[in-house]
Amino acid sequence: MSRTLKLCLLAASCTGATVSLPAVAQTVSEEIVVTARKREESVQDVPIAISVIGAQQIKDMKLANVDDIAGILPNVVNSGGGQGGDTFAIRGLSTTSNNPGFETGIGMYIDEVYIGRQFAFVTPIFDLQRIEVLRGPQGTLFGRNTIGGAISLTTRAPSDTFEASAQVSAGEYNLIEGGFRLSGPIGGSLSAQIRERDGFLKDFATGADYNGQSSINTRASFVFEPSDAVRIRAAVDYYEDDNVDSMMDIRGGALAAADTYPVSKRRIGTNFKSFGSRESLGGMVRVDADLGWTNLVSISALRRHETKGLLDQDFSVADISFTGRTEKQEQFSQEIRLQSPANASFSYVVGAYYFHEELDSITTANLGADVLGSPETAFTTADVNSDSWALFGNVEVDLSERLAIGGGLRYTAENKDLDFAQTLSPGAFLLPILGIAIEVPALRNSTDEGEWSGNAYINYKPTEDILAYASYSRGYKAGGFNATVIGTTPSDLSFAAEFVDSYEIGLKTSWMNDRVRLNIAAFHIDYADKQEQSLVGTTFIVNNAASADSDGFEIELFARPTDQLTIMGGIGYTDAKYGTYLGCSVDGDGDPVACSGNRLQNAPRWTASLAGRFEQPISDNLTGFLGGDISYRDGAYVSSLNNPNYLHEKRTIVNAQVGIEGAEGRWRLTFWGKNIFDNDASELSFDFLGTDYTMLVAPRTLGVELGFSF
Repeated sequence: MSRTLKLCLLAASCTGATVSLPAVAQTVSEEIVVTARKREESVQDVPIAISVIGAQQIKDMKLANVDDIAGILPNVVNSGGGQGGDTFAIRGLSTTSNNPGFETGIGMYIDEVYIGRQFAFVTPIFDLQRIEVLRGPQGTLFGRNTIGGAISLTTRAPSDTFEASAQVSAGEYNLIEGGFRLSGPIGGSLSAQIRERDGFLKDFATGADYNGQSSINTRASFVFEPSDAVRIRAAVDYYEDDNVDSMMDIRGGALAAADTYPVSKRRIGTNFKSFGSRESLGGMVRVDADLGWTNLVSISALRRHETKGLLDQDFSVADISFTGRTEKQEQFSQEIRLQSPANASFSYVVGAYYFHEELDSITTANLGADVLGSPETAFTTADVNSDSWALFGNVEVDLSERLAIGGGLRYTAENKDLDFAQTLSPGAFLLPILGIAIEVPALRNSTDEGEWSGNAYINYKPTEDILAYASYSRGYKAGGFNATVIGTTPSDLSFAAEFVDSYEIGLKTSWMNDRVRLNIAAFHIDYADKQEQSLVGTTFIVNNAASADSDGFEIELFARPTDQLTIMGGIGYTDAKYGTYLGCSVDGDGDPVACSGNRLQNAPRWTASLAGRFEQPISDNLTGFLGGDISYRDGAYVSSLNNPNYLHEKRTIVNAQVGIEGAEGRWRLTFWGKNIFDNDASELSFDFLGTDYTMLVAPRTLGVELGFSF
């Protein structure tokens, strides 16, 4: 057991804990209701380290994309990279690979529907009721690919009365954003959002700009109640963008002379215009039925995602390299469960789950004429079909008014098939340069796995305002395939499952008539058979190469000392290191390099945030407000090699809002600023063919928003 966890067990006042940001605009007496355990309950009664961001807080803090939440929640970070390359890490656990056959370890859910593609992490926040971030393995109830945690988005349901709202924003970099929502007693709602903004990175050679935004988002939802005991909700959503948000800037090295602008100028020059697009279409039907003795829930969903792009991989005017990918994915999921009625002394959830996915990808990797004298290209096709079945159950028993125990099990069977081939342009890669790319005739790989996951916990409530808990959870993430460009003859393109054992203690408290909430959690995590990228030749191959441990804590505070002032804060600490990792790379002589004892990728030690909002009536029909937040994250290594030259640099970001609001919130005028002190830390950096590249955090942006609601 780690020193951190032992100390926290000995001292209830240990400051290693989970301080989620409760929804800002809720009054102190209003419960924050979550569905982390597949039923509605107060967040203060859930024995899970969970952070909640409500609809009002999303609006007040101008949270635009899902990855924005990483700046305000302890021990939750993202790596940047864009175009589906953003990678979330929770408590140091993440999945880092640009590989269609390598799935993320953080599960994303919209209205309890699993989203099978990683680019969902960088889509806009839109028409949401709340965001729940669950730390640690969530495999019992959430299922596949939640070994590090889950991010659950709950959209706004249609209202019983007529509601209408609209907002428009304008800002620097030619930002224009608008949206509306209509909902009414007929049982339906319709919402849409459009966003346009120039890129932060300008191309002096082609005139293009990159890392901008151009997106459309729509959602329609319907509710039908054929009887008092049955409620049916259906929803359909569509999203598209033409963003190119993964472009880098030359920082130094072999190509430094090709770009003489300092990185801080955010100027690059390339030899062609890179492009990218994403599209998503989905629909779901949920049925809730009260059977008297139990409640039945059925959730059926069908989704399709498509991404395509072509990027100048050397980010210079030289003809050195480009990469591209087209990826099409379709998924179907069905969940059926039985749940105990509310407030039962014996509560349970039992159910079955099925998930089917078809993924087709074509990856292009090119070395240009300036490298080998003529352009040489590899084309990799990889089609992955997956089927996953699961049976699960969770129970909780009240042993007394103060003491309860609970736990659950899930059995998951995963079957995956890969059809793979790699072809080369005529005469490509025939020079004796090892490991760039090789011809691979059509081949098929298959995996067939069955594994158990589960959890157990004990809750104790010495008073109505205090919950203490201890829990154990077992997480499982299925194996996959190396479904991208490879440079060595494959004997097997598959890799096996990985596992996590997580131990957690926590304390959730409410004080001063619920004007203060303080939540604390400490954890120890053992990672086995960790799926990691290892350098083989000049390409990365995923294998089960490592073991790892992560220890730490989170503390989260919500306080409302007066009716006008709200304060929130959080602090997190993570010490995440590899145990055994013998072959993470090779040295100049081709000998293997060990990364045992190194820190995990994208795992900063410290994260912290502080936010506040002050409201003051100016007249009977007018209220002024002032809000802001400051977030800090430590530096973290980009790769398992822990090279100090390549970091997610530490940064402190400050955002602010000021404005006025009409009676009952009928209208609102907000002036806002993001990164108002213009921090230009490196979000991501790496080396490619002797050149150093970096991507800076988004620069300072200022703007104004006008909103109406009826």
